[in-house]
Amino acid sequence: MKKIITSVGMIVFMGALIAGGTGAFFSDTETSTANFFTAGAIDLKVDSQQHYNGNVCTDVDTGEGVDYEWVGTSTYPVAGTACDGTWTLTDLGPSYKFFNFGDVKPGDEGENTISLHIDSNPAWACADVSITSNDDMSTVEPELEAGDATNTASIMDGELAQNLMFTAWLDNASTSEATPGDNIHQPGEVLFFTPGPASGVLAGGSLTLADGGTGTPLPGGSTSYIGLAWCAGTMTATTGGGQPTCDGSTMGNEVQTDSMTADLTFRVEQARNNEEFRCGAGDNGEPTPRESVGAVLSSYVSPAICDATVTGTSSIQTALDAAADNSTVCVDPTYDMSGDNVAIRMEKLGVTLAATVRGVNLDVPVVLSNSNVTVTGFDGLIGQAESIAEQTAFYVDGDANNFKISYNTVNGGVGAGILTETGGANAGGLITNNTLSGATQGIYINPHTGVFTIEFNDIDNNVAGIGGLNGATVQFNEFEHTTPGSEAIGADPTIDANPAVVHFNNFLNGMMFNTYVGLAGNVNAINNFWGPNGGAAQTGGTDQVSFVPEEVSAFPHN
Repeated sequence: MKKIITSVGMIVFMGALIAGGTGAFFSDTETSTANFFTAGAIDLKVDSQQHYNGNVCTDVDTGEGVDYEWVGTSTYPVAGTACDGTWTLTDLGPSYKFFNFGDVKPGDEGENTISLHIDSNPAWACADVSITSNDDMSTVEPELEAGDATNTASIMDGELAQNLMFTAWLDNASTSEATPGDNIHQPGEVLFFTPGPASGVLAGGSLTLADGGTGTPLPGGSTSYIGLAWCAGTMTATTGGGQPTCDGSTMGNEVQTDSMTADLTFRVEQARNNEEFRCGAGDNGEPTPRESVGAVLSSYVSPAICDATVTGTSSIQTALDAAADNSTVCVDPTYDMSGDNVAIRMEKLGVTLAATVRGVNLDVPVVLSNSNVTVTGFDGLIGQAESIAEQTAFYVDGDANNFKISYNTVNGGVGAGILTETGGANAGGLITNNTLSGATQGIYINPHTGVFTIEFNDIDNNVAGIGGLNGATVQFNEFEHTTPGSEAIGADPTIDANPAVVHFNNFLNGMMFNTYVGLAGNVNAINNFWGPNGGAAQTGGTDQVSFVPEEVSAFPHN
């Protein structure tokens, strides 16, 4: 309920009424001016410090940018090698992983101290967790001898999630704690949940950090610290305090070569006037609404600050070359494209290329060629980006770590709307809220070493919606084609070291997932809608794609 407060001055009359004729009137007017209301804000940002077997993932600051390495005396992880579980205050994205470990052994243990920064107002806070795979990647002899069955096509046939234990606590609640967020479970710091296997405590749903049931929100304008600890084996922790202990003797050979992936989302909601909020449900206890899919180009927000603006016959390339790192180069609708005749290259660190109004036309491709660059708001045109074989509207070089391509359209052409370099070492990237149609491929992902997220896009009427795939996470998109049974995704047989995840998408008009030949790794393609009547379709290859369970009805479009 909203309250409107009106401030009214008092008008006072004093004196005598003058009889007859025309007389003066005593009067006084009091005015209360500039009454206003300002909406408050709740903005969540997150940082992390990672510990593994006592070593700490630390920014070693070599002077050449941010470099995180393991520091400490433990033999594993090896001191001086790269790590990626520590970062400073930021909005979370696909490149920020609390855990990214490829060689876990019994008895290994670790902890992330996660800081939640909430602006201005007290807020309820929840952590939504889901395990997306628990895969028996292969079956080696010790697994068989331990009684583990032969590997199947399912991505949920592993045992690692049952043998990794987790617990968590609010790491600034102890009166004895000299430094909040010290990564130690102190007396008085109540566990959010007792230690349990990931297959139980992280199996899905919401973990309550603070809601109307706890009665105490996280304070606004301050930092709250979460300790999230894990153990490969059996973990013991008590509510009275003391660091969790790890016993690896209970983890057997049946876990060998298994892998587990999970998604972790933090969300906050205002606490004032919202006492009924619970993490496990929507507002006021109502069921959480179903996720929607697809692009919303109309939600494009023009840049608030432009460090340079390209107009008329000016050159975008000239403006980008003159730009400082981490600046924003804008292009307004008067740009007539005459100033740029070859592919535009974004080679400055962290630069953003943005249209002042969504839909500014480009008649040459854009090449993203440095870390943290963003291109947003344009109508792109497929052309030669690098070599003659690289025909695309937006080309991602291998050194474009953590790139973002958003709110763009590509309407037709021979080549890909978005193309990535073969063999790139990208640390991550986000392709979101684009409309890609009428091309040879809407998106083509070549083999690379990072993980790209492709979400909330409309990918329609391309010969292939997404080609290659190669380790991408594809979610909340809508694929459609006027020709029934067309190819939505064609997976490359190399499908590199990053398992692909394809979930919560609409595949309309009988579109198919094609593999052609056997894949080197399984693809998780569960929880998608395959229309018009359900039933995923696949041509070629083997059965290394998991489609079940499927959605029984299409997700609503944004």
